Amino acid sequence: MPDPLEEEGIKREVEKILLLGNDNEDSLNMLDNLRKAILYLDLDLEIKYTDSKSSMSYYGVMTLPALIVNDELISYGEVLDKNKIINILKEKL
Repeated sequence: MPDPLEEEGIKREVEKILLLGNDNEDSLNMLDNLRKAILYLDLDLEIKYTDSKSSMSYYGVMTLPALIVNDELISYGEVLDKNKIINILKEKL
């Protein structure tokens, strides 16, 4: 299956944060929590944010928001709080 991110011109990176979401409140809250976690950890990471249907299919995501770290699906269908994201990033990066 072709990589939908590469089709969108997004290159794969060693340390990559991808948030699949849309403009609903849950996705925007997740994006905010993710930004706060990255700032808290003082990481220099860019968040890729997309509502691409092909990316959802690629990762097997059925409900949004979905957090992908280094090509690993971490969660979907729930808003993670800042502290939970901090713990995930410490473990995965």
